[in-house]
Amino acid sequence: MSTAAGGDSLWTIGRVLTWSTNYLSESGQTESPRLDAEVLLAHSLGLSRIQLYTEFDKPLTAHEREPFKSSLKRRSQGEPVAYITGVKEFMGYEFSVSPAVLVPRPDTEVLVEAALGLVKDTPAPSILDVGTGSGCIALSLALKKPDARISAWDIDEGALSVAAGNAAKLGAEVALRNCDALSKDSWQVADRYDLLVSNPPYIRPDEREALPNSVLGFEPLHALFAAPDGLVFYRSLAAMAPKVMRPGGHLLVEIGYTQAAEVMTILAQAGWSDITCLKDWERRDRVIQAEWGGE
Repeated sequence: MSTAAGGDSLWTIGRVLTWSTNYLSESGQTESPRLDAEVLLAHSLGLSRIQLYTEFDKPLTAHEREPFKSSLKRRSQGEPVAYITGVKEFMGYEFSVSPAVLVPRPDTEVLVEAALGLVKDTPAPSILDVGTGSGCIALSLALKKPDARISAWDIDEGALSVAAGNAAKLGAEVALRNCDALSKDSWQVADRYDLLVSNPPYIRPDEREALPNSVLGFEPLHALFAAPDGLVFYRSLAAMAPKVMRPGGHLLVEIGYTQAAEVMTILAQAGWSDITCLKDWERRDRVIQAEWGGE
C-alpha cells in the first residue's frame, strides 16, 4: 500500500478497502477478508464500519494508513481480529480480549440464552461459571439478569485479570476465583447454585492439525485442549457439580458438535436427568442441558 503516482489522494477509504480485501484473501488466513478489512480499518481510523461507507471517497494520508498496514499484516499472518483490536462483541456487549483468553464465539451465545431462560423466573438466582476466560458468559448473565449472584472460576490468573477488567468496564459484579475445576478440593465450598454454566476445553490432542492457524497459533492452548479424549472436563463437572448444586438446579455446558452423545451419556451415568441437546445457529449440536434432582 505504497504511495501511488499522483499522491495520497488516490488512496481513498474505498480503494484501501478493495486493496486490503484482496491482500487478505491472498493470504489464505481468513474466510472473511472484506469484513476483516473493514473492522481493522474502522478501528485504526476510530470510525464505525458505517462511517467507512459514508466517507468512502475520503483520501487517507500515509500517516493514517500506517497503523492500518501494521494491523493488516498481523491479520495476514493469522492473528485473530479480536486480538489486534483488543475487543470482541458478545451478547451485545464489547469485551476486552487478549491472548490470555479465548476469543468469544457467537455459538456460545446459545448457552447464555439458554441460561437466561432457565433462571428468568428465579429471584436472585445463584450462578457459577466454570472456566470463565474473558468473563463473557458470567458478565453477560450479570448484565441481563441484574439480581443474579454470580461466581466465576478460572485456573489462569491472566484470564481472571481480563475478566476483572471487563467487569469494571461493563459495570457488572461477579465474584472471581482462581481454582482448578479438575481438583476435588476446588469443589469444597459452602455455596450452592441454581445454575452451573461452562464452556470448558474440549478439543482432543489428535484434532490439533485440523485447527486453523488463527486458533492454534494464537489462542491459549490450555483453554482449547482436553487430553486424552476431549471429555475430561465433562466427567469432572458431571461428578463434582452435584456437590454445589441446589436440588432442581441445572447444568449447561458447551460441547464440540460431535460430542453430544458422549457427554449426554456421561451425565446420565452420573445421575443427571432431563438431559437435552441445544443446536447452534448452524444447527449443529452445541450445548447440553441437564437437571440435578438432589436427594
